[in-house]
Amino acid sequence: MPSYKRLIACLLSLVLISGCTPFKVSTDYNPDLNIANWKTYQWQLDPIPSDDPYDNDLNRNRVTQAINQELTKKGFSIKESQPDFKISYFFLVESKVDVHRIHNHCPWIHCGYGSYETYVSQYKYGSLIIDLIDAKTNELQWRGIVGARVSEGATPQEKQENIKAAIQYLMQEFPPETHKLQPPAENT
Repeated sequence: MPSYKRLIACLLSLVLISGCTPFKVSTDYNPDLNIANWKTYQWQLDPIPSDDPYDNDLNRNRVTQAINQELTKKGFSIKESQPDFKISYFFLVESKVDVHRIHNHCPWIHCGYGSYETYVSQYKYGSLIIDLIDAKTNELQWRGIVGARVSEGATPQEKQENIKAAIQYLMQEFPPETHKLQPPAENT
């Protein structure tokens, strides 16, 4: 019997771990998107970072490296002139507030009273918005947004890992399901 309890505990742990991610992802795309012809891309970045303290050269380099790695895995390459699509992105960091109200019950079942405690926590929530733009039409074709709480005390290595993990998670959604890349046909 104890082995069954252990097995159930392990399975429950796996379910809970696999369903948890610190990232929230949202995507939108042109349903007529035809990425079969997309092979190359070019960066289209605003040369001046915003006044947001998180939009700086260090984070920009982390983001571009992580996106380059993910797109290379999918078979895309950088091309400085006449690319098939362009990539642009920007950061959005907002202050958020969580309010939790907890009812403290009295220790007796029907004592008729209880109190409430309210807990307030403030935090920063960061979003990275990535746009893929058709180079010929200059029209937005795909937008991906990944967001999470900002780890304000993170080390440079943790920042690198967090950004890389967020982009890996987001880029699982590109290309969209209906536009998945087909492996090249083998010559027989």
